[in-house]
Amino acid sequence: MGACYSANFWGRAIEKLGHQVKLIPARAVKAMLVGNKNDANDAIAIGEAAGRPKVSLLRPKTVEQQDIQSLLRIRDRLIDNRTANGNQLRGFLAEYGLIIAKTRHKLMVVIPLILEDDENGLTTVAKGFIRRLYEFQLHLDTQIEQVTQEISTLAQSMPQYPLLLTIPGVGPIVASTLLASINDINDFKNGRQLAAWLGLTPLQYSSGTTNRLGKITKRGNQTLRQLLIHGSRAVVNWCDKKDDALSLWLQQLKQRHHVCKVTVALANKMARMVFVVMSRGEAYDMSKACKAAN
Repeated sequence: MGACYSANFWGRAIEKLGHQVKLIPARAVKAMLVGNKNDANDAIAIGEAAGRPKVSLLRPKTVEQQDIQSLLRIRDRLIDNRTANGNQLRGFLAEYGLIIAKTRHKLMVVIPLILEDDENGLTTVAKGFIRRLYEFQLHLDTQIEQVTQEISTLAQSMPQYPLLLTIPGVGPIVASTLLASINDINDFKNGRQLAAWLGLTPLQYSSGTTNRLGKITKRGNQTLRQLLIHGSRAVVNWCDKKDDALSLWLQQLKQRHHVCKVTVALANKMARMVFVVMSRGEAYDMSKACKAAN
């Protein structure tokens, strides 16, 4: 019966009894497991993993964090459904010789015109299921807007929410995901540890005097890492039109590296900014985040 509940649920329940609860990543426990998997060996592996110096121990999520995270997961699923429905709608129209541009906005603008046109070759049956898919698309748009509004309302009640919005590339959804994913920023020693937890640091394969750094590790919260990279890409795309310290730094990087590397580098830097803003309780300060380029 107990196995049906999540670690966060049991963590909150045990905290109510006066205990301090720390959650250990399953990947770290599995590495310590010796012998067959059973309760006794699992308990030993958990004890050994908890004593490892580099294992990140996190606190259980609060009920408010669980609410935001659940709504974020629902929003992601609704967006996936909307994308799939739009692609199917565009594909059906293509079978009747009606090619629509690959943008959601143009699709929603053109469909009412197609349904009203009696000379485009669509049969009565075709217009029927096209209309149903179009109405379902409108329904998904409404649902996504409502869920997004609920997320913003819940996140706005947290004191760190407006501080996170001051960071370049961090919008309402990114800030809400950060607040839902990070239990206590003091669980991380520094900004680099937070970036490593998000999988934004290089994969290292070194031995002796040979140091090899590869692509990013992509460990940790995939959704949060994705959002930070998307936010970073928006900042990089507009950096050429600005002259602040961060934009000048990005302009210099773009001259030496591919834009994709620059985007990931900024996402890594954004994670460090998030750590400073949340740990100090201060808004983002451009003069401290990046030195002016020469």
